[in-house]
Amino acid sequence: MKSELSTTASNDQTVRIVAASALLLGGLLLSVPQQSYAEDFTQRVYVTGGVGVTRLEPESPTPALSISDKSDAGAHLGLGYDLSRIFSVEAYVADLGEAEVEFLGVSAGSIDYQVYGISLLGYLFNSRSGSALIDSDTNGLFRREGLSVYGRAGIGHMLNDSNGVAYKRDYPTHAAFGLGLEYGFRNGVALRTELMGMDTDARYLNVGILKRFGGVPVAPVAPVEPEVVAKALPEPELPTPEPMAAPLVPPLVYFEVDHAELNVEDRQKLDDFATAMLENDMTIQIDGHTDWIAKEQYNMSLSVRRAETVFNYLASKGLPEERMTTMGYGETRPISNNNTANGRALNRRAELQIK
Repeated sequence: MKSELSTTASNDQTVRIVAASALLLGGLLLSVPQQSYAEDFTQRVYVTGGVGVTRLEPESPTPALSISDKSDAGAHLGLGYDLSRIFSVEAYVADLGEAEVEFLGVSAGSIDYQVYGISLLGYLFNSRSGSALIDSDTNGLFRREGLSVYGRAGIGHMLNDSNGVAYKRDYPTHAAFGLGLEYGFRNGVALRTELMGMDTDARYLNVGILKRFGGVPVAPVAPVEPEVVAKALPEPELPTPEPMAAPLVPPLVYFEVDHAELNVEDRQKLDDFATAMLENDMTIQIDGHTDWIAKEQYNMSLSVRRAETVFNYLASKGLPEERMTTMGYGETRPISNNNTANGRALNRRAELQIK
């Protein structure tokens, strides 16, 4: 019967798988309460990939069957999610290369190694934040910036293939552990180097690059007030306002006792009024009034004559007669007290109204 190589053979395999699973589950549970005091932390998705060297050591049941070349090149890809400032979870797949096998010193073929799994990464220390147990600034672990030390614990599944060599997989499910360094930049890019172990069969020393997606919390920046420089402006030349025409106010014409003639002062007032009225087409109502001296019928006649005196004078100055009307009110509309001489003088009048 042909001898067989055994991959992932270990008496303590179950213990290691249980321990790795416990660490993975415990880290996931611990990452939840961390969010209560890590309000500045932003959970982000990231992708990673890299290359490295591997050391592959399948167990041989006989000295005649030996491993001639245990080292090879490997490569990996990963997809991760930052849970909190301390923990991230990452799924990965890796091709670890192949182990060359000899039988009695003659090449007998090779065994290929491929693995995939899921791990919890715990960030233990950061060059900007210090220990992960200390809740310090937001520039280190909160943003995965600067140099960080992290550990890995998880479980995976190993796939093997052979080229001319008989083998059996004793424990395809295995525990995975690792220790690495990560240097993160502010733009979400990070560089990694890590030593991983897949149980007792495989070791993988790799370097890689990582890219995180999504924004990071940025401290608010106080707005800069623009500097205002006072600049003297020339005073605008304001146009000289045209003088406003004074409102046209009709004059009051006063008469002597029992008279309807105009005095010199009243003639001058009517001259100015007639000149202004010739520039428009408004009409004029002329009302005559008296004091209460004399009989009522006489006063009514006297008030009409006073109104007609003003009418005739304005007509003589060129105002069309059709624009003027007259009315006599006698003593019925006093504007002052007829019991005094001054009051009676104010009541002996002619009023002009523009319509």
